[in-house]
Amino acid sequence: MLAECRLSLLALLIINVDRYGSRAAINTNIRGDHCGNTGSHNITDSGNTTTTTTTTTHIHYNQPLMSSLVNYTKISQCLYTSQYERHRNRIREPVEGTCTWVTKHSRYEDWLGNNTSGLLWLSADPGCGKSVIASFLVKHLESQTDAIICYFFFKDDNDEQKSAAFALCAILHQLFAKKRSLCSYAEEAFEGKGKRFTEEVDTLWSILVKAVSEGGCGDVICVVDALDECEEVTKAQLIGHLANLSKSQSSDVRLKLLVTSRPYHKIERVLGSCAATIRLKGEDEINSIAADVTRVVDEGISNLEKYWGRPGGLGYLRDLLMDSADRTFIWVSLVLDILRDSEDDSPEEFTKIVSNAPRDLAELYTKILDKSTYPDKARRVLTIVVAAARPLTLPEMNVAFKLRQGRRTIKDLGDLPPEFARTVKNLCGHFVRIVDSKVYLVHQTAREFLLESTSPGQGNWQYTLCHKDSNYALADICISYLSLEEFEDDRLLMRPYGGINGNAVANYLQKYVFLDYAAQHWADHFRDSQDQQMGLFESTRLICGAGSNRFWAWLRVYWFNFHRWFALPEDWTHLMAASWLGQGAVVERLLGEGGDINARSKQYGTILNMAAVRRDTVMARMLMDKNVNAYIGGKEYNILQLVSEQDQPRFWDESIVDFQLAGCCRK
Repeated sequence: MLAECRLSLLALLIINVDRYGSRAAINTNIRGDHCGNTGSHNITDSGNTTTTTTTTTHIHYNQPLMSSLVNYTKISQCLYTSQYERHRNRIREPVEGTCTWVTKHSRYEDWLGNNTSGLLWLSADPGCGKSVIASFLVKHLESQTDAIICYFFFKDDNDEQKSAAFALCAILHQLFAKKRSLCSYAEEAFEGKGKRFTEEVDTLWSILVKAVSEGGCGDVICVVDALDECEEVTKAQLIGHLANLSKSQSSDVRLKLLVTSRPYHKIERVLGSCAATIRLKGEDEINSIAADVTRVVDEGISNLEKYWGRPGGLGYLRDLLMDSADRTFIWVSLVLDILRDSEDDSPEEFTKIVSNAPRDLAELYTKILDKSTYPDKARRVLTIVVAAARPLTLPEMNVAFKLRQGRRTIKDLGDLPPEFARTVKNLCGHFVRIVDSKVYLVHQTAREFLLESTSPGQGNWQYTLCHKDSNYALADICISYLSLEEFEDDRLLMRPYGGINGNAVANYLQKYVFLDYAAQHWADHFRDSQDQQMGLFESTRLICGAGSNRFWAWLRVYWFNFHRWFALPEDWTHLMAASWLGQGAVVERLLGEGGDINARSKQYGTILNMAAVRRDTVMARMLMDKNVNAYIGGKEYNILQLVSEQDQPRFWDESIVDFQLAGCCRK
């Protein structure tokens, strides 16, 4: 008999039940350990150690929620999952006079003037300035209405900008900051689920709608840009909620949303099919977008004239640029940048640059990259940029670019060259942008140009980067960095009783510039290397060996960023770390090499307990099949054996695990 246990059952396995059979409150934001012990030392946000005791949380659903300053602070900190202000600042400022066509459009006026909730969906083709319009509308709405304005900008190149949960967290964070009393509507979820409520799209959406409808805050307008760049699972959930809001047209919910995206069929199938959705098709607004492109060209020429000291002398480029732009802002922007960086400002050279620039964006990208004098180095930079979980800073890129297997110390890498930004630009040309000392691709279309596709690519660059190959390369870089000798010799110090000193971590990360990225993301890149990942298995032994200072260096930084509410483990092995990180192939390999499969961490139990804490059903099923035990209420149990004995009353009297409550185990 093979038992299949769902996630919720496994989460219950590690909850201690008192001797009278009453169930302990389930709070996934656990302070203390995960195998029945209480009273552990954790860190506060300032890095100070505090002692906490596990208590039962009682949620009174019928009593009014009262928000306190303490709860506001905690909830606000939980909701700040992304640097949404900085993400908006990535967007270029609109040229004077552009974007205003949207505010004068009858569909926009209908949406804004309606006294009920509503959705405006602004669609447009790639490169037509949707993000600039969205950023403009945030500022415009703030100045022209009394509504509370919230926003989020999706981007496919940053983990912080890919998830609908992050988007709703950012919107709620802005909403609560502008009207603190609304925070009370998040208290029930926070008290019942801890920080985990910020991972649930449905919960976050319910909080938003309830806060706006009952909180007396007046109109709330949310601007959400590039919905098509949201990752698939949470995007489907968010689109469903948007469609339902549009259908309801409720006057009680003074919530309006303005969403931009490409006119993709998957989005149109849901949003477009709803009669109440107001759709503004940017792809049909040919004259309006052409007029904005003209304004961008005019300002670009004016700036070039100032740059080259030739006032009024470059007007001849205007018609050339307009004839080739095809209403695409990114094309105009790229060609203007090329003109600015030209070494020859003669009319002949400028005319040649514009006339010979391919009108097709893919061909223009190819031409830019073909000019690189070191294509292999350019490809390495682009591989790193495409795979990176977030945009890398120039010092981080310098390390990643130079690091190879076999490097032993950070000194071998050398210091950041003062002209490294120029080096990157020289290698990749205008295909990359450097904003606030971070390296980005010039546009989402540039990312799509590089990544493999079902269509055949043309030239040496289009569709030549494979997702799993790029992740393998970055996993190799991260693991190689964490293997350097400094992390064995220079230990990150801990506070007494296992607390992490926040200041010590900050100083350590300042000293080792790539450690923050490598510690947080090496396991993600390892996972996303898919079938190639085990090629790095031997390298992971050095950074995951029990007792190794290298192990504790990255684990403490990782823990500080992701699990500071949980007690830091001090007795983990490679097998335990692999189980926690969901590395199924590594766990199987290590189990096959022998050793104690039921070894127990004092705070987190066995590797099966860890799979339960992480809610990793795939890992849990594999471990049960390998006869790995769980540690419950101070004793070890074989879960499959417990399932086979579930009809025996004696077991229930012991009140260790209530399988009937779980209701999710079947033969």
